Amino acid sequence: MITFTEAALNHIKKMLINRGENPAFRLSVKKTGCSGYMYVPEIVNAKKDSDIEIRDGDLLIYIDRDSELLLKGTVVDYVQKNLGLSQLIFNNPNAESLCGCGESFNLRASS
Repeated sequence: MITFTEAALNHIKKMLINRGENPAFRLSVKKTGCSGYMYVPEIVNAKKDSDIEIRDGDLLIYIDRDSELLLKGTVVDYVQKNLGLSQLIFNNPNAESLCGCGESFNLRASS
């Protein structure tokens, strides 16, 4: 359904250090942003009833079930950019276009 690169997993693990009891990474999509939809990565301490649970060793990841189809086939990566900046990026095969900031996307028209 969704794949995380080793770099993304390592970054997420670092983000979860000292984040309370049972911290997890949660990814969802909401309708907004310059291009229609926006990724919503967050650190949470509890699973929502509608979340899909993924485990990678001791790392707990939740995917919002309502976002599942929009995220299907997505590869999450963590990249270093210019001037020492870094960020999670989402290579989503369902996205037709991205906004300039790279945080929102427009869906491909279904055939």
